[in-house]
Amino acid sequence: MMKVLITGFEPFAGEAINPSWQVASALHGWQLDDEVSIVSVKLPCVFKQCLLQLEQAISQFKPVVVIMLGQAGGCAQLQLEKIASNFINAPYPDNAGQQPRNTLTASHGPAAYFSNLPINAMLQALHSQQIPAQLSLSAGSYVCNHSFYGLMHLIKNQFASIKGGFIHLPYLPEQALHKADTASMALATLIDAIKICVEVSLLQQPDQLVV
Repeated sequence: MMKVLITGFEPFAGEAINPSWQVASALHGWQLDDEVSIVSVKLPCVFKQCLLQLEQAISQFKPVVVIMLGQAGGCAQLQLEKIASNFINAPYPDNAGQQPRNTLTASHGPAAYFSNLPINAMLQALHSQQIPAQLSLSAGSYVCNHSFYGLMHLIKNQFASIKGGFIHLPYLPEQALHKADTASMALATLIDAIKICVEVSLLQQPDQLVV
């Protein structure tokens, strides 16, 4: 049976939960059909360590698709990330107390990678189900972008057959409850959204760049 790997992060920055792991864990073991099932892995919100665990999971499960999830507090829509930047500039410490500034994820890697997920088709499918989502051209400079870049670096150098990318998720309602004027999205909607993204990623080819 083919595997799709979904990763989420542990809570960080004082939050009690992280929507990325709430969604990923809810999808663990879900079968799209008789040929595809999801395996979910929680990553630490820690520079470098998250990449080691990501590589271990890919080596263990040998997925055909990897969709990484992260929290984007304040966003009202799913953010389908297109560009992974080889740049770290942590605005606050990670969960191990590290706060690297003005440095690189891969010292000999390119400045950026593109996701090879079919993002345009994923957006169309989400919009057809009235789920708010948009293309994002920056995954930031914290652990999420670091892990996204690390994934695409692994795909480029070790796992060329894998489709992979990153999706940022809004807060859950319980996180936004005490944050004035902060957007959120229901867990059930987020789960449905990622199921759609999984299905589309298996059926569609990566976006073609016009040159």
